[in-house]
Formats: sequence, structure tokens, C-alpha cells
Amino acid sequence: MQELKNLAQWGVNIDDIPAEGLWVEFEDLKELNADLKIVKPFSGYLKLQKMGIEVEIKGHLKGSLEMTCDRCLEPFEFSIDKDFEVLLIPKKTLDFEEERELTSDELEVSFYENSFISYSEILHEEIILSLPFRKLCQPDCKGICQICGTNLNQRVCKCSKIKKDSPFAILKELVNPADKNI
Repeated sequence: MQELKNLAQWGVNIDDIPAEGLWVEFEDLKELNADLKIVKPFSGYLKLQKMGIEVEIKGHLKGSLEMTCDRCLEPFEFSIDKDFEVLLIPKKTLDFEEERELTSDELEVSFYENSFISYSEILHEEIILSLPFRKLCQPDCKGICQICGTNLNQRVCKCSKIKKDSPFAILKELVNPADKNI
């Protein structure tokens, strides 16, 4: 078992993975990438198993991030608690000569270079894959008023509702009133 204490030791050479596999635990992880605002530090484990030149990684990740709601623009805490599996293959095995469509099995694969596997890259990728497409502070978030900018989750504003014209409303101007009888 290998325990991670700092970011300097965040990786392993593929030749250093024993035949029985390598178990890596981490806790109190506060930094992974500058674009992530970590609220509750991440903890979990990685189990690396070498299969020839390929490496199978099974792991667990738990922590939370600060995100901004897409509707009301307020910050909120988003928790992540997930198991994951990744198959790593060497990047040099890819054939870039011909253009082809990837199979579904190839989409489940990540790559490593120079016989080095970076733990931080794997964990960062898994966090990004855990993020929702639409980031909402709550499922029924009302957003903000388009006129005054009031957060409608906190209070009701007195602005009149904007009535949007249909994109086809301009076509009414093209019709001559005399032609309506035709």
C-alpha cells in the first residue's frame, strides 16, 4: 500500500507496479487543479493492476466542490462520492495515420506517456466527468429576474413579465389586410 502525502509523489512508473497490483490511498486532498474550488478535501483510493502494457485502475473518490448555479449565479456546494474504473494504455500504441471512428470500447480508455501514470490527472478527469451538464443549486431554482437581476429564490420582484414575441411575428407585417379575405 502506498500513501500519498504531497503532490510531488503523485504518480507511478508502470515498471514499479508489482504483479499483485498497487493500492494507493489519499486523504485531505485540497489541490488538484487551479480551476477547481475544493470545499471538502477529497479522499479515496486507487487500485492499479498491470495487465501487460495496459493498466486497469479501480478507485473511489469522495469530496465536494464549490460551483456557481447556472440559473441564479449563486455559489453552492456539489458533493462527489463515486466509484470508477479506468483502463490506461500507452499513447504510442495509437495509430494516427488513418482517420477512423472510435468504437464504444475505445471511448472507455485513457492514455499514459513515457511509462508514467499521473494520479492527479486521473482524479481530475474523474471529477470533471462527475460534474453535471447543468449546474443547479436546487432542481427547482427560479433563477434571476431578467430586468432587475433579483434572485427569485430569495424574493419576488415587482417587474412586469417580458412577453416575448414569436420569431414569426414579423410575418404579420407582410400580410396585407385586404388580402385576408382571399
